[in-house]
Amino acid sequence: MVFHGDYEIEFEIYETRKNKGRDKLLGHMVGVDAYDAKTRWAEAHVLPDEKCAQIYALFPASEWK
Repeated sequence: MVFHGDYEIEFEIYETRKNKGRDKLLGHMVGVDAYDAKTRWAEAHVLPDEKCAQIYALFPASEWK
């Protein structure tokens, strides 16, 4: 038996900040892919569409090793 959790990985969730040097790390969320993690984050934090468009999910660089 395969569980959905067997395929989920943890992503870093960032917010794009205009005219700032860096984007802001908001936290972490698990998902099957980056889109799934972003969607889960938006649903968990009840984000409006405008705010949702400003966030994105990345696989943590520390996991590339």
